[in-house]
Amino acid sequence: MAVYMFVIFISGISINALTIACTNEYKKLPSHLNYILMNLVVANLLVFIVGSFTGLCTFAARYFIFGPLVCKIEGFMVTLGGMVSLWSLAVIDFERWLVICKPLGNFIFKPDPTLACCAFTWVFALVASTPPLFGWSRYIPEGLQCSCGPDWYTTNNKYNNESYVMFLFCFAIPLTNIAFCYTQLLFTMKIAVKAQAETASTQNAEREVTRMVISMVLGFLVC
Repeated sequence: MAVYMFVIFISGISINALTIACTNEYKKLPSHLNYILMNLVVANLLVFIVGSFTGLCTFAARYFIFGPLVCKIEGFMVTLGGMVSLWSLAVIDFERWLVICKPLGNFIFKPDPTLACCAFTWVFALVASTPPLFGWSRYIPEGLQCSCGPDWYTTNNKYNNESYVMFLFCFAIPLTNIAFCYTQLLFTMKIAVKAQAETASTQNAEREVTRMVISMVLGFLVC
């Protein structure tokens, strides 16, 4: 597990650093998309730097060597970053749905609304991840006892209710959003294909979108 966490730490830092470099290189990318990507990158880096590095050390030692206080901090920071990451993906999906499916007509995702959405991801994540620091649920060692997260185990309602709240708002709702948006994109693509001649290129595009929809939803579930 220590070797695995080392691979995750190095690859995670590298991939997000490359994302920053590419975003900085290609200035023609829409600014609002840059904002969402950078929001996602910052959240991911928080998870990798705090969670993966801590996990690397603790798995190598075979127990959580840093004590209860760091356990709370690590659990909180990873939960915060994870929630922001998931909601950033939800924002990206929502933006694609608005732009491609046009439920609001020729709606343009401008920088100000995008920044507001990015701020929302952090405020929402803070509201959801802070209560365990103050007694509504708690952050404790989980799994192999070498990393910390919300208390999913205790049946006492004092600890368990907040965990269900986190599950609902930080997994179920983003997943529903991803599934809905990409399903709508798939339907839009099918309508566009039917409106055109059945050429090899349109059929190939439809297959690519179908693969993207399936891989996005399954990838989210696996992660």
